[in-house]
Amino acid sequence: MFSVAGLGPDDEAVYAALMDGPATVPELARSTRLAEELVRVALDHLEDAGLVGRGAGHPERHTAAAPDVALEALLLRQEEQLQRARLHAHQMAARHRRAHAGDDPASLIEVVTGRMVVLERFEQVQRAARHQIRAIDKPPYAVPSGNRNPVELDMLARGVRYRVIYDPRGLVEFHDLRTDLEQSTACGEVARVLAATPTKLILADDRVGLIPLQAAPSSIESIVVVHPSALLEALGALFESLWDRALPLGSGPEVTVTGPTPDERRLLTLLTTGLPDEAIARQLGLSYRTFQRRLRRLLVRLDAETRFQAGVRAAHLGWIPSDGS
Repeated sequence: MFSVAGLGPDDEAVYAALMDGPATVPELARSTRLAEELVRVALDHLEDAGLVGRGAGHPERHTAAAPDVALEALLLRQEEQLQRARLHAHQMAARHRRAHAGDDPASLIEVVTGRMVVLERFEQVQRAARHQIRAIDKPPYAVPSGNRNPVELDMLARGVRYRVIYDPRGLVEFHDLRTDLEQSTACGEVARVLAATPTKLILADDRVGLIPLQAAPSSIESIVVVHPSALLEALGALFESLWDRALPLGSGPEVTVTGPTPDERRLLTLLTTGLPDEAIARQLGLSYRTFQRRLRRLLVRLDAETRFQAGVRAAHLGWIPSDGS
């Protein structure tokens, strides 16, 4: 929290030490194990922020302001500064659009090359979103298999909605249902799966989009960044069309007494992807023979003769969760 207000670890340590009562610089140095010079620098920062004062009649002793009042006032000041900065950014963006309204339409797109630069732009686009991220997750990937997207978890915590369409091939080659997708969906991601998705894609609100430069790249080394334009609108329409055709993918709520077990819920989730049996068995960490036995037991429980019937009946029973959108 202190970093949000522009204060560092030393500042936080000194402020926390003052929670126990007024103290001098040497006393604070002993309790925080910081050099006295660092303590004095931290006290200067805290005084400037209104978090620390001097004891009446004892100027050598420093006292902490009540945190419920002082920290709230500090955060409000930070929020005001962010609002002013955001307003200034909007004004500058509007000025830029007016100045370049007659420019070459090629300025509406840019090509970014280099794996590290691509990864940086991928993070920037996500962090620029204020309302929602729409994405098509499809191989190839610019990071090693199994790497999660920590930016997504951070943005979900901030209230940004994520809607993601997964290509089944990515579920086989990159993601793990139990350790990857279940964490994302538990944090609020709304996930669906669709076979043969046309392209990798990410859209931040209606402001910017990213797509691979090549139609069928073997690796992600170059991307096209699309700014507000008819092309960006078309990419948004493409996503919504694919979203309507995709099937829900997610672990859903915890099992009830009469509902599926966690293992059955995972099995149902993977069956909706259309993955081969061998791939589903690997995702579940089962041998092929054990997978077949569990599948047969599931069909019996649902009184189904085929997987399609099992899917329909599971959906009717609420075993396959609806994402509500």
